[in-house]
Amino acid sequence: MPGSRRFPLLAPAFALTAAMGASLLGAVTAAADPTPSAAGVLQDKAQSKVVRQLDKQDTTTFWVRLDSEADTSAARRTKKKTDKDRAVIEAKTAHADQSQKALRALLEKAGAHYTSYWITNTVEVTGDKALAEKIAARPEVASIEADTVLRLPDTMKGKAEPGVDGVEWNIDAIKAPKVWDEVGTRGEGVVIAGIDTGVDYQHPTLQGGYRGLKTDGSYDHAYNWFDATASCPGNAPCDDYGHGTHTMGTMVGDDGDGNAIGVAPGAQWIAAKGCTTTGCSQDALLSAGQWILAPTDAIGQHPRPDLAPDVVNNSWGGDVVDTWYKAMVRAWVDAGIFPAFSNGNAGPDCATAGAPGAYTNTYASGAFGSDGKIAGFSSRGSGEGGAIKPDIAAPGVDVRSAAPGGGYAVESGTSMASPHTAATVALMWSVSPAIRGDIAATERLLDQTATDADDTTCGGTAADNNVYGEGRLDAYAAVNATPRGPLGAVSGTVTTDGSPLAGATVELDGPMYATATTGADGTYALPKVMVGDYAVKVSKFGYVTATSTTTTVTEGATTTRDADLGVAPRATLTGTVRTQGGPEAGATIEVTGAPVTATTADDGRYTLELPAGSYRLKVTPTSRCAAVGTFAVEAAEGANTKDLTLPSRTDNFGTTCQVTQDAAFPSGTTKLNTSSEYDGSAGIALPFPVALYGKTYRSASANVEGFLSFEQSVNLSTNGTLPTAGLPNGSLYPFWDNLQIASDNGGLYWATRGAAPHREVVVEWRNMVPSSDRTQKLSFSVVIGEDGTYSFHYKDPSGGAAARGTGATIGAENADGTDSLLYAYDEDAVTDGLAIDFRPDRSAALSGTVTDANDGKAVSGAAVTVSRDGKQVATGTTASDGAYLVQVPATDRADYTVTVSAAHYTTGTRTVSLAAHTTERAATALDTGLVTVAPKAAMTLVVPVGESRQRTLTLANSASAADYTVKEADGAGWFSAAAAGRLGKGEQQKAVLTFDTTGLTPGTVLKGAVVIASDSGRAPETRVPVTLVVPAYQAALDAGAGQAFTDHDGDTWGPDRKYTAGSYGFVGASTKVSTTNAIEDTADQKLLRTAREGALEYRFDQVPDGVYRIDLDFAELGRAGAGSRVTDVLAEGVLQVPDLDIAKETGGSYRALTKTLTVKVTDGQLNLRLVAVADEETLVNAVRITQRPDLTPAG
Repeated sequence: MPGSRRFPLLAPAFALTAAMGASLLGAVTAAADPTPSAAGVLQDKAQSKVVRQLDKQDTTTFWVRLDSEADTSAARRTKKKTDKDRAVIEAKTAHADQSQKALRALLEKAGAHYTSYWITNTVEVTGDKALAEKIAARPEVASIEADTVLRLPDTMKGKAEPGVDGVEWNIDAIKAPKVWDEVGTRGEGVVIAGIDTGVDYQHPTLQGGYRGLKTDGSYDHAYNWFDATASCPGNAPCDDYGHGTHTMGTMVGDDGDGNAIGVAPGAQWIAAKGCTTTGCSQDALLSAGQWILAPTDAIGQHPRPDLAPDVVNNSWGGDVVDTWYKAMVRAWVDAGIFPAFSNGNAGPDCATAGAPGAYTNTYASGAFGSDGKIAGFSSRGSGEGGAIKPDIAAPGVDVRSAAPGGGYAVESGTSMASPHTAATVALMWSVSPAIRGDIAATERLLDQTATDADDTTCGGTAADNNVYGEGRLDAYAAVNATPRGPLGAVSGTVTTDGSPLAGATVELDGPMYATATTGADGTYALPKVMVGDYAVKVSKFGYVTATSTTTTVTEGATTTRDADLGVAPRATLTGTVRTQGGPEAGATIEVTGAPVTATTADDGRYTLELPAGSYRLKVTPTSRCAAVGTFAVEAAEGANTKDLTLPSRTDNFGTTCQVTQDAAFPSGTTKLNTSSEYDGSAGIALPFPVALYGKTYRSASANVEGFLSFEQSVNLSTNGTLPTAGLPNGSLYPFWDNLQIASDNGGLYWATRGAAPHREVVVEWRNMVPSSDRTQKLSFSVVIGEDGTYSFHYKDPSGGAAARGTGATIGAENADGTDSLLYAYDEDAVTDGLAIDFRPDRSAALSGTVTDANDGKAVSGAAVTVSRDGKQVATGTTASDGAYLVQVPATDRADYTVTVSAAHYTTGTRTVSLAAHTTERAATALDTGLVTVAPKAAMTLVVPVGESRQRTLTLANSASAADYTVKEADGAGWFSAAAAGRLGKGEQQKAVLTFDTTGLTPGTVLKGAVVIASDSGRAPETRVPVTLVVPAYQAALDAGAGQAFTDHDGDTWGPDRKYTAGSYGFVGASTKVSTTNAIEDTADQKLLRTAREGALEYRFDQVPDGVYRIDLDFAELGRAGAGSRVTDVLAEGVLQVPDLDIAKETGGSYRALTKTLTVKVTDGQLNLRLVAVADEETLVNAVRITQRPDLTPAG
């Protein structure tokens, strides 16, 4: 049941055969099924994923890879591009028919659904386990692999960058406008294809360049568009994701109205949709790859190799280097189609380039930004077989290009970089038919004209490395170096002492740059060289370089230039390679541009035998804490000594590490409680602040899975590489793996040791076992100090490789997953007694405590700011104990200003001298005021309606001078309080509050507050609650007085009066008593100097029912002694004060006594009875009753 929902993949071969007049498929007799091999044959040839799928499912889809490839060498020898293309297809289809014949017969017999792909000699099969076993038993079957979907590399939304002279920054950066203006080409005559998510073919910047656009404005999609995913409606191009439209826009986009987004806007484009929003399936990509070689009509028939594109851009790929698509790329190359690929977005780590970009037969682009620097996300090499990857770097950050629907989008990714390279090839081939289809020559020109970018962090040289490749793409230089116009040739022979010299490099520099390498017979040839005068340079390692005078190349002629190179004088270079930890054993030393290497001995010593001259050495350490180093050396004839000290590996923050062997193991003493022995975590309240990547922490969480987190606690047994945006972050990873606690005395422990400022916290994972193999075991611990350093320690890893780290992550990571120092990831890296010491090499630790100068106690939340030369460099905040720790960026010793500030405190400033690795500790006492308020208690005022009162607050300060304000708090309109000033130490100020009941409703109770704010650190705000009672009734009598009196609070007391019905006053025969003597214990002398003696009652008529407060003032105005005047006081018939003895309670005469009663009136009359129970008559000095809705009577 062969077939596909896409175009019939073998049909192109048959159609081509008919056109060429010769059958590609001879009659082949089907071979008998081979005898199945042992039961394990499927496991031997099939991926484990396929076996698992077949075990779980009745049928599954898998891929069969044959063990042979077509010989396409004939295509490489062909000159014309169309002939190359036809030769590739003929060889590929014929070989697939021959090699797959027996397999297809087996599949036909089984009734299985399958599709054959001649471009890679693979077959997609849907079948069961029994069929898979038969397939695996066939000798021509190399492997059975799982059906997978590749994802498009994640792009990132960018930010708009300003254009340059009317074009996008990225177009200007590679100098494409100079090509348009000075060379006069915009890519005319070249066809670019894209395998991507499709294209919005009607986008204003793309519709004019679409090869399917006819002169009458209509469209013909045949041979110009292929939907390998069968996801677009109808036969017209579509883009359901936007990725393909964006990449095509960068290659050819220009609407002629200010949107110059493309590198080669004169080129034409076609496209194959191999990807959707969910990714790129294998069958879709292979179908698209075959279509690129021979585009078909709208129904997938009648393939035409003559309409194949010149360049194909591919911004898709996987995260690993496999060779699944390598045969497809090889077919394109052999057909003269340039294969441009993105290098991936898995940076910044080394060895992150994925396939197909990492193949040796692709040309892959990394991404740089408008600042010329490589993007952090840009994948680094090396690639397949150690090849330098990327090949080149192109703009890939904040690239503005087309978006579906006629709009534009700014995106970042190597997907955005590769189109620049693909379109530059279009510019080169547009002006130079001589190299059109010559992939090797084109790649050499791109390499030679790229702007070098020195970054050997992932290997390579300054001129060609695994970060930038050959350097930054320069379209103008590449086009200028392309041979065009009248051409000639240069050839010759290089010898040494008359004998042929193979492997010598010949370089021509003149109207163009060209290079060649001599063969075994010493000859070389440069067949396409622009006419003109050239300087010729001939060189080979170990020989003296020869340079010639001017060599002239003439049109149609071959210029001969021979050279004889003498052997260079010899030099010996010796020395010792060292790291921070001492001599480095096993380090590899490479000589850039020379076939000479050395490995250091156990003592770090090395020896190199070289021709005398200048060299650049690349030294790769075995130590995980040392970085690759490059060194310029001079090797004079004879003996030379050069010691080499390698730099430390470091993260962006400046963290480095150093390894110690046979170190003492630090243990915890207090066991932490975890939820189970299999997972969970335990929190630790740190006894002092610790710092990690510039952030300070006061708590940590120790996880059973082998990491100590200072951010969000999470249980995650599946370890990963570092850094990563996913949780956990802000953590130390001494041994992150799927671990369990061993039953024999296992667990998590912690301890504190040392004295400030060198205290340390120890967290120990004791007797842990990998879940993958519980026979293995190890212990490890973390020690983290308050100086910003930390270390990992290991004890007794036993039982196998898992206990030594082959499934573990070891390192440290910052809080947002953007920076880390990864020591090891899934590597055999742990030994007994190993200690890894980490320290921040570009920072100092600044710690201390902040206290209140008045009480000496901690100030929490104080801001600590560190600046240098007036520029802020670090900040911190004190915790509840007043302690802080700040990591300060520092290298060489310098003075820093430390400013400590807190609300309502005087700012403290001091100068400290800091350098990298130093620790500075100091205490800071901040001055502040201590403003108090009297009275501080809640304030209640009773003010009848229409009246006003004033009260006074006294503010005092016993500490540093402080500003203060006094304000009404809640916007109440019935009182005002507005005061402000500054109180010096020992000073007092008065603040007046005014209350006004005008317009208020009698019988109401109002609530408010006065707020006194001051620069008093401990109590910056004092709130005094205020209650205002507006009584519905109040009557006040100055007993025995004949005139009204206003007391010190502003309240009025009326003259004494006799009761009359309907009013109020005293009842019973009585007399007035007065004195001129001073009355003690009162502020209202006049009120207490009169009294009524002998009254039986004070009666108040027409009183609103409710709760009343009765205020009674007493003072003996004569000689009555204790026991002589005793009175019972009754209110509303209830005894309220029994046996009142004024003299006894006050201690004599002329001393004030106040009684306050609360009663409830229900009959409209309030009765206050005074009953004498001793010799003397009753006596009262003042009586006031006030309706009080805010009170409740006792009882």
